[in-house]
Amino acid sequence: MKNFKLENNLIDVENWPKIASVFLRGNRKAVHLDSLKSQEYNEAVMESWEKEAVLRALAPEKIKFHFGFATKNSVQYFKPEFETDFKFAVRLGPSDINFFALSKNFEDKILLEVIEITTIDDEKYKDLTLI
Repeated sequence: MKNFKLENNLIDVENWPKIASVFLRGNRKAVHLDSLKSQEYNEAVMESWEKEAVLRALAPEKIKFHFGFATKNSVQYFKPEFETDFKFAVRLGPSDINFFALSKNFEDKILLEVIEITTIDDEKYKDLTLI
């Protein structure tokens, strides 16, 4: 077997940029999605998830990025673009999850941070974008 990384000297950090991500434990009390049920059913299940994570994507300058998540069964990203220095919320379901911010050009560095784990009805975040 040929080792592509060694043959092409691609071992260093420059050839393996990092993707901004945060790992969060799931809310074990939340109802699980059911792949055998309709999209409407699963949307209603997600709407029932009361815990949310408030996140912020930061960079030294404005950078366009896509937001996504990875669980043990799925990796997905959201098609609409966002711009850094953006604070938003995501619901937490029963499964552990990695959220990530992927810069549009794959090269720009972004920091994704967790500001707080709270509930969906927290007045402090009533005007925050929920993704």
